[in-house]
Amino acid sequence: MDKVELDKYMIRLKNGDESAFDVIYNETKRGLFSFILTYTKNYHTAEDLLQNTYVKMRNSIDGYKAGTNASAWIFTIAKNLSLNEIKRQKRETPTDFSEQSNRFGEYEIDDNISTPMLKIIRETLTKSEQQIVLLHIAGGYKHREIADMLLKPLGTVLWAYRNAVAKLKKKLEEEDEI
Repeated sequence: MDKVELDKYMIRLKNGDESAFDVIYNETKRGLFSFILTYTKNYHTAEDLLQNTYVKMRNSIDGYKAGTNASAWIFTIAKNLSLNEIKRQKRETPTDFSEQSNRFGEYEIDDNISTPMLKIIRETLTKSEQQIVLLHIAGGYKHREIADMLLKPLGTVLWAYRNAVAKLKKKLEEEDEI
């Protein structure tokens, strides 16, 4: 979906057309989830923040200005929520519930909800490169759309994408040799 069409759906949602939200959600959810995941690096947290992003978007839809970049507006909400969540998590004190299982019950954390390729992407690429690659591959966005979302020049996005793919190719070749 291009910027103009997304803008039309945002205006429809702003005017009370609830069916417009379904279209906005279905067209942006994959790319937005990938974007959030580059910040949180946790699948479950990214899922929660994805839903929070859409809730916040709906609650503040009156502040959306027609004719602006709807993708950038939504992605800015997601970025701000992600950064706030990271700050909140830094203030938390981790507790080992397994030490007091008689008091809290049994609890297991499953951090292996990641694909091998996603793990390689996280280990090899910078945060900016991760965002660009995941938005393009997982989100299905064109480079121009990514440039608009991230508020970067198209040339910068193309350059970063080519470099990221080269890094990934080199990393995968090194792993094949092992």
